[in-house]
Amino acid sequence: MSLLKPLKIANLTIDFPAILAPMAGITHSPFRNLILLYQKPGLFFSEMLSSKSVLYEDFSQSIYLRCIDSVRERPIAYQIFASDEESAFLAAKRLNKEEYIDIIDFNLSCPAPEIAKKRKAGAFLLSDLDLAFKILKAVKRGLTKPFTVKVRIGMKEDRELLKDLISMVEEAGADAITVHPRLVKQKLKGKSKWEYIAFVKEIAGIPVIGNGDVKTREDFFRMLEETGCDGVMIGRAAVQKPWIFGEISEKEYEITPDFLINLYQRMLELYKEFFPPEKALGRIKEFTWYFSKNLKFGHHFASKVQSSKSVNEILNFFKDYIKSCF
Repeated sequence: MSLLKPLKIANLTIDFPAILAPMAGITHSPFRNLILLYQKPGLFFSEMLSSKSVLYEDFSQSIYLRCIDSVRERPIAYQIFASDEESAFLAAKRLNKEEYIDIIDFNLSCPAPEIAKKRKAGAFLLSDLDLAFKILKAVKRGLTKPFTVKVRIGMKEDRELLKDLISMVEEAGADAITVHPRLVKQKLKGKSKWEYIAFVKEIAGIPVIGNGDVKTREDFFRMLEETGCDGVMIGRAAVQKPWIFGEISEKEYEITPDFLINLYQRMLELYKEFFPPEKALGRIKEFTWYFSKNLKFGHHFASKVQSSKSVNEILNFFKDYIKSCF
């Protein structure tokens, strides 16, 4: 870690430039506290949040907004998506008032049909940069805190259009940009093209955070070296391996059945304590899809969990199943 350069976003200095990505349904407070058992990332993210929902959620009660530990879960960025200027401005203004929130991030990268197609937000806005610019400017008007934006490389591979996108994000007042180097239509399929992160780093006047296909400590350092980016954002690999930030920090773990059982059991405890029962089971099932990749024939375990009716049923099955994997 001593060789890593700090990431500076406006007035915020992030000493460890390894960042937990925002993931809907995943990067809530219980998951962030699971990550904390192993190694704190340089920057946490919230789940992706609807700008309109931010306006009426109770911060002290909301499963999307509140923190179990607002001291240890910092620094933290809250990410919003919006399709209109007004809700974007009001949501940013409201988040800006919360002392424990360090950065507000805007999503121009989500390709999910529920967001991009139905709500005309997320990656959809890459097809209308004029509207995207107006919305980003509205977010910026609501903030005194650092402002970041996450993007994909576009609807098609075109470096001139990508230049226009980066220029627009900078002109709107962003303090840093995260680049996920896939096209919108690719979603999470195909190999991410890190050369586009390097290209953005060459042309951008603000810090650039790379994201995509970082699955190991070696990938983390390779992305830094190959692209010159200022920070690395890790998503799905951190759900599969909540200890990945520890590995990047040169901590060593022996991945035994007991190690995985203890981790999974602690996850269940955190989720049960935080979520109402009708929400906990769904979030546990979502986590398990990723975590099961640590197991031989893990997809069988994940499928079994999807049909489970209780947390205790899941834990008992997991303890029996994992012993057959080693």
